[in-house]
Amino acid sequence: MFGFKLPKDFLIGTANSAFQSEGAWDRDGKSESVMDHYAKLYAGKPAPSGPREEGYTAGKKKTILTEDLPDRGCFFYDHYEEYIEDMQKTGQNTFRLSLSWPRIIPTGVGEVNPKGIAFYNKIIDKLVSCGITPFVDLHHWDMPQCLMDKGGFANSQFPEWFEAYAKVCFEAFGDRVKLWSTFNESAVAITSGYANGRFPPFGFSNKEGQLAGHHCLIAHFRAVRLYKSMDLGGKIGAVNCIVDITPARMVEEDLGAAARQMERMFGWWTQPMLEGTYPQQLIRECPYVRDNMPENYQADLDKWFIPMDFVGINYYVSHRTGYNPDKPLLSDRAESFYSTPGQSFAPYPAGLFDVVWYVSQRYHNVEIYITENGCALYNVNDPEKECDDPERISYIREHLRMVSRLIKVGCNLKGYYYWNDADSYEELDGYRIRFGLTWVDHQTGERRWKKSRHYFSQICKSRMVD
Repeated sequence: MFGFKLPKDFLIGTANSAFQSEGAWDRDGKSESVMDHYAKLYAGKPAPSGPREEGYTAGKKKTILTEDLPDRGCFFYDHYEEYIEDMQKTGQNTFRLSLSWPRIIPTGVGEVNPKGIAFYNKIIDKLVSCGITPFVDLHHWDMPQCLMDKGGFANSQFPEWFEAYAKVCFEAFGDRVKLWSTFNESAVAITSGYANGRFPPFGFSNKEGQLAGHHCLIAHFRAVRLYKSMDLGGKIGAVNCIVDITPARMVEEDLGAAARQMERMFGWWTQPMLEGTYPQQLIRECPYVRDNMPENYQADLDKWFIPMDFVGINYYVSHRTGYNPDKPLLSDRAESFYSTPGQSFAPYPAGLFDVVWYVSQRYHNVEIYITENGCALYNVNDPEKECDDPERISYIREHLRMVSRLIKVGCNLKGYYYWNDADSYEELDGYRIRFGLTWVDHQTGERRWKKSRHYFSQICKSRMVD
């Protein structure tokens, strides 16, 4: 009855993505990804800007891309064995990773790179041999740049491109990988990338953004349908970011504003993936959304829809918003109202309980994995200080207490992945912030366990949170 326990079969581990961790960005046949392209093109410069559509309000500050380059990541490409052996020593029973599309199919479509397949086979074999369950994302933002040059998600051929890529991956790795995700955080890659101008490819067209998002959903359905037809004995879902959005005031107008913001970030992706329809509240109440919907969107959803097996959620922060009739979503931009000096994000552990409970209730106790949750501390270039990280230990403790509570109240929560396994390259921020449980010197590749990794190891091995 007392204490915070985790079930023996609960998956608990760490996560990282190919682009952020591997390095070796142009080795062994890999082509340039969209993230490589923009990181190099605009290093240390303001992000490109374009004409804003009516109703769009730009932020006060221009996005300045980091001068850091992603060429090294955390040297995972060359040292994956040591990293995985550290995972085994930690006692974790799972690791979430992504596959690099431009490493597997450098031209985006067509010829497969055997060196790319061999690399991921070695990683997966090593994980399995160490008793670590691989959770694999097909796409974590790093589309081949050659496909982005053709419009990327906005190209009507994108679902076909993605399905062909997914088929290669399922055939090569599906005998050992039993947990798959199609896309990571489409709200970032597409809404921020095509409509809000805050992420590559830095577009400012809501109409193109909604078309790109629609193509992403069709691509997701096609990959899910393909996977299920192959009878590989695993599960497939998608990873969507979520924020605990609360109303600024307990009045109906602000309650509606918070609901619209939640639907736009999370429901816009999750509801079609589980139920085959877009959130009707946004279409009904927001001309900015309704007037930019793709033609025949519901007919497309009806044709391709197939429910996924689970939903992965990435949770970091809590925001609030209020009613504003002059904004596209009839609400102010949702922003954090917490402050934590020294941290890039302002964490609110209770918000993790709120969002998982919300997803569980809204989507009929669907199977859930917390696929990202992590503490970002600013890089001070001092390994002694950075490896002594009590803030991160507190972060892990308080969030995993919420995980234990969620399981106790009956949520169908199956796994937790701390972001991230080792200090890596963060999109737009480079090496300015550190999430990892392992400290990395991004010049030499030196690695050290932080105190937080020792603490996380205690939880993984004991299945108990203090």
